[in-house]
Amino acid sequence: MKKDIKKVLDKVSSGDASPEEETMARLWLHQLQQNDEAGLSAAELNELSNEMWASLEKNRKQSSPRTGKLWPYISAAASLVLVAGLALFFYNYQSSNPLKAPQQYSNDVPAGSNKAYLTLTNGKKILLTTAANGMLAEEGGIKITKTSDGQLVYTIADEGKKTSGKYNSIETPIGGQYELQLPDGTRVWLNAASSLKYPASFYALKQRSVELIGEAYFEVAKDKTKPFVVKSKGQDVEVLGTHFNVNAYPDEQSIKTTLIEGSVKLNGQLTLKPGEQSVLNDGKFNVKEVNAIDAADWKNGEFVFTNEPLTSILKKVSRWYGVEIVYTNDLIKTPTFSGSVSRSENISSVLNMLEETSNIRFSIAGKQIQVTIK
Repeated sequence: MKKDIKKVLDKVSSGDASPEEETMARLWLHQLQQNDEAGLSAAELNELSNEMWASLEKNRKQSSPRTGKLWPYISAAASLVLVAGLALFFYNYQSSNPLKAPQQYSNDVPAGSNKAYLTLTNGKKILLTTAANGMLAEEGGIKITKTSDGQLVYTIADEGKKTSGKYNSIETPIGGQYELQLPDGTRVWLNAASSLKYPASFYALKQRSVELIGEAYFEVAKDKTKPFVVKSKGQDVEVLGTHFNVNAYPDEQSIKTTLIEGSVKLNGQLTLKPGEQSVLNDGKFNVKEVNAIDAADWKNGEFVFTNEPLTSILKKVSRWYGVEIVYTNDLIKTPTFSGSVSRSENISSVLNMLEETSNIRFSIAGKQIQVTIK
């Protein structure tokens, strides 16, 4: 059994695994985080999981991106750690729980893509998806360009004096995302069904203030003389130069702010440290330690779930794939899931992952996903 596990994980690591082997690896790793039947304590399971993720992230940074693999770069060391701790458990598990074949759906839904609308200060609206690469507009010393990789870039000429106090906005539809570079050099990744309003120029402004609805990841350019402020419903995030993620969708009960590096101040009263996430609910902040990289999974082209409720996962699925979620019966208890899958995959890949180790079943009817609890 140890040999089989290592063989499959090595094939996943090298990118040579078949769809069936990827499904098997996905089940193993999912069960690692949700079961203690291997005879390991919660602390030991957590340590194994952390080692796996640390190795995964290290190899991701050292390797060029690849799509279509659930666990693209698991190192040999991580594979051996998993084998040592899980061989006995998976032997018992598979004996009593044969691996279910992925469900075949009569139709499928493709993943979202780079789609957005840019609204200029004069009210003109540009569909960035179909706009040609090159300069899109020039407003009072600000050149707006679409690069060959689909990024929106603002370039300042003559300090952009004439556009101070005027605003642009960018909006992504359901099933869309987009990256842009603001006039100060700040990079922003906008998730699906989100919008960002920002000055066409920060010249002569005392602070660099933007307004967010939805979710965005920020890499803020340093400027000690002008703080960068992200305003969302009930929250102001103030920074000088840092990396962080803000999830502020209107249909979510709370606003989540996760700090990757640097520091941020929330509503002038709370300062976050790297690896911390604040949850604002009913005007009150709750701070906890998290794997901060997971909060930016969408930016890196993945769905990453860590003990996440089904309802929360399906909201993300709905926004990215542009589907309606319909529950055919009541959720007496909302199950939680841990795992990862590429956002470039069709929706069936996500649904199969959720079905593998639960009593949840899905059916696809056009753009509607029906959820049934067996």
